[in-house]
Amino acid sequence: MADIYNFSARGPAEDPGKKKNTAVAATVAAVIAAGVIALAVVSYLMSNRCYHNYDVISEVDRSDSNNVIYSYFNGNILKCSRSGISAVSSEGKNLWNGGFEMKQPQTDVCGNFVIVADVTGKNFYVYNGEDEGTSIETTLPIVRAKVSKQGLAAVMLEDTDSNVLNIYNPYSSAESLLVEIPTNVSEEGYPLDFDISLDGKSVVTSYLAVNGSAVETKVNFYNFTEVGQDQNMLVGGKSYGESMVSRIDFVGEDEVAVFHENGFTLFHKMKKPEILSERTFEEGIGSVALSDKYIAVVTEGEGKESRTLYLYDLKGKQKMKREISYEFSEMKIYRDEIFFISNLDCHILRTNGYEKFECTFDGGIDTVFPTPDGTVYTLLEASKLQRIKLRRK
Repeated sequence: MADIYNFSARGPAEDPGKKKNTAVAATVAAVIAAGVIALAVVSYLMSNRCYHNYDVISEVDRSDSNNVIYSYFNGNILKCSRSGISAVSSEGKNLWNGGFEMKQPQTDVCGNFVIVADVTGKNFYVYNGEDEGTSIETTLPIVRAKVSKQGLAAVMLEDTDSNVLNIYNPYSSAESLLVEIPTNVSEEGYPLDFDISLDGKSVVTSYLAVNGSAVETKVNFYNFTEVGQDQNMLVGGKSYGESMVSRIDFVGEDEVAVFHENGFTLFHKMKKPEILSERTFEEGIGSVALSDKYIAVVTEGEGKESRTLYLYDLKGKQKMKREISYEFSEMKIYRDEIFFISNLDCHILRTNGYEKFECTFDGGIDTVFPTPDGTVYTLLEASKLQRIKLRRK
């Protein structure tokens, strides 16, 4: 008789202990995941909290407040007056200084270089923070001056019936004047603004030409490499018609932003300029601010209460759009924060759209600068320079 085998479809019996361990592990994993999510939420809310008050950490008197212009400079503060210039840290430590006598000093900063020009005068200084500064005397009155990241200076000079844009190398012992671009006002028009590229090899200028009742704004692109030399340095141009070009800024090694009444244009490839991005707005532009990462534009409707903030990266891609109701006379971008400052108020808006600081001051303020510490700022009051630390209430 053949052996009979009874095969059961059921496998070996389950271990109750193992099943219990699996359930415990799943519960622990869920608790950990919930904790991580909760921690992330709390961290996000903490990092995006809004402060409404501050404590004064330190302060010094501003005995020179009436004739000194303060500006932000590589994490420090630049102080400029008719009798000299100096750079100080956020703690008030003097870093470097230079002396001169000017009637109307005007400054520009690029990298570690600072240029100070005597508007309507005939001399300018370039500082690099390592020496007492280099001075150059011009043959004609100065209209405006800009400096490159290498210390090259672009200076617009005013003649009787023309303007001259000169490019100088203040550190050349052989020949400081590198390029001379004459402009006939009757043909090209009146210069509005200009800027020199970071490498000092290109300049972009805007001109307002008036022919009877017709008005035209033109932008010219000059390049000082071998490409530009083959074309008398003029390598491109664009007409904006009657739309006034109010500001020109290089925003990268080979990119420049041209701002007009109704928008802005980003150009690149300075040897043969091309449009990288173009933005236009139905409302007129009220304020503009730039940093090494962003372009901020505030447009204004018929009423000042109707304002829209637009934030773009340096390729022209929109990063944020929101309505704002701030009353401000100055708008700046420092790192990832947008500052809106008036005589009594300061609003700091993060570039992710969250408010960081909102405060009305009892006395008048001039401006506010950031420091390396994200909750510590430099506050310039009418008679004092203070370091303040933000607090919520």
